[in-house]
Amino acid sequence: MNTEQKLMSLINSTRVLTSTLNLEEVLDQLNKEVLNVIDGANASVLFLYDKKTGKLYPKSSAGFDMTYLKEIRISPGEGMSGQTFQEGRGKIFLSKTDTMDGMSNISGETGELYGKALGNFQYPDSAICVPIMTKRECIGVLTVDIYDKKNLTFNENELRLLETFAVQASVAIENAMLFSQTERTQEIHEKLTSVSLSKGGLEEITLALSKLVHQEVVVFNEFFDVLAISSSEYQTYVQEFLQEEVHILQEVIESEEPLSCFLPRSTISELTFFSIKMDRYKIGYVAIFSEKTSNLDPLDQFAIDQAMTIFALEMNRIEKMTINNFQYSGYVMEKLIQNAPDAIAALSQMNFSEYEQHQFVVCKMLMKEPLVSFKELTESKSKLTRLIHREISKFRYKTFVLDRNMEIVFMFVLSPYDSKELLIRNVNDFIEGIQNRLREGLELSSYAGIGRIVGSLQEVHLSFRDTKRCVEYLLSKQKEGLISYNDLGIQRLFMKTDKEELEEFVQDMLGPILEYDEIRDANLYETLKTYLESNLNMAASAAKLFVHTNTVKYRLNTIKEILKMDWSAGTSVFSLQLALQIQEFLQEE
Repeated sequence: MNTEQKLMSLINSTRVLTSTLNLEEVLDQLNKEVLNVIDGANASVLFLYDKKTGKLYPKSSAGFDMTYLKEIRISPGEGMSGQTFQEGRGKIFLSKTDTMDGMSNISGETGELYGKALGNFQYPDSAICVPIMTKRECIGVLTVDIYDKKNLTFNENELRLLETFAVQASVAIENAMLFSQTERTQEIHEKLTSVSLSKGGLEEITLALSKLVHQEVVVFNEFFDVLAISSSEYQTYVQEFLQEEVHILQEVIESEEPLSCFLPRSTISELTFFSIKMDRYKIGYVAIFSEKTSNLDPLDQFAIDQAMTIFALEMNRIEKMTINNFQYSGYVMEKLIQNAPDAIAALSQMNFSEYEQHQFVVCKMLMKEPLVSFKELTESKSKLTRLIHREISKFRYKTFVLDRNMEIVFMFVLSPYDSKELLIRNVNDFIEGIQNRLREGLELSSYAGIGRIVGSLQEVHLSFRDTKRCVEYLLSKQKEGLISYNDLGIQRLFMKTDKEELEEFVQDMLGPILEYDEIRDANLYETLKTYLESNLNMAASAAKLFVHTNTVKYRLNTIKEILKMDWSAGTSVFSLQLALQIQEFLQEE
């Protein structure tokens, strides 16, 4: 081709490149036209630079199978194209020896994919690489090759011509990119606005975002429960990740920036987490699954940022509905624990019908206010509300909740088919689970009591009264945790009795032997306690005390003399046992 023909071909190619603003069409045309412009060229590939990964990737080509070629990633300085990008100037490889030298540092994986894209691996007979430059930076490299044409190689004229072509191509690419970005930005606005106005819920927002970024998307709440996922096929990946990568979840919680992690055993290479925030508080997370050949570009990031706001608004709407349900549930609970005459009528508004086989139990949980600011406490209460809703939604028994600021009251509607032991165990596990989350996640201490199981709504106030006593007992002992009314045993009788009166009773019954022990450093009190707990069996008492039976006999005779009592008198033994229980209660105080 003579100089005039080359010039006309270049002008025609420029006209073709600028005839469309569709980026994909521009890039396809670029590779076709370069073969018309450059004599002898029978293959070409356009590499673009991805700033996020720091790699060049093939965007379009002619003469290669893109099925394989698109998998290639090369670093600046790697191969002929990588060297051209790094140096920022055109390079000509005159012979196969030159191309072999230029490709000597490509990775084995790149070489394998390159060979598959050609049909079989071979080095070009000659090649030219030129950078695609914008006003600001190098955005890629255009490479043309000659294959299987003996004695035909490129020269400096073709290099200059391709550089001129690359300048025109860069203008067409930049214009197409700007148009594509504007068009896609408008699409993002329209689709996300539409899904927001439709109030289709988290599922529709998730699907919309997935289509916009061309990746699968999963949405979690702050406890990493899955709220929505764009493809059910990815559920397995999510569950495996949650089970095996717990340490990463903690990093996600603590990070203020998007956090990416790699999944080596999966066909998915990367999972990137973005925080959903309401005000400055994290209320959930969006995770984007990325395949090995895919990357999030700036417009993907823009779509994600816009979607975060919509996710936050939808999750906030759900939370407000939850709070409203809690408020009416609390209104009904207030009436039940006060044994108000209209309590049953209020309950009927919740479509709840009482059946004879229903059983009920109340639990009260008091949170110890930490030394934190009002804002931090408000955040903790907000998280607690979401936590309770989450746990209730998974719990096997219908649950009513009364929120009294730092006090939460639960009423559980129990199954008529389970034993009381199983019912209490299930309720225990539920409350302990919440307490653990309070302690570990919100750094709140709590005291909780479970009342007796009652058989009717009219008796719910009795179960509530029991829970108050349990919490009072734990507070008196400064003992964080959970206790049921049944576990209090006889000690629940002492809680409402004047302390001085209890001390007087102990003094009357046990005072002499307590004084004897103190003066003589004896062990009469412990011997008496062990003897009564062993059902008046001296041999069993001796074994527990690690002494001889005669020692126990001697001590018991001493106790008889001091207290002037008869072991055969049942009332005397009962009074001593009661005194011992009260003494234990007072010692714990």
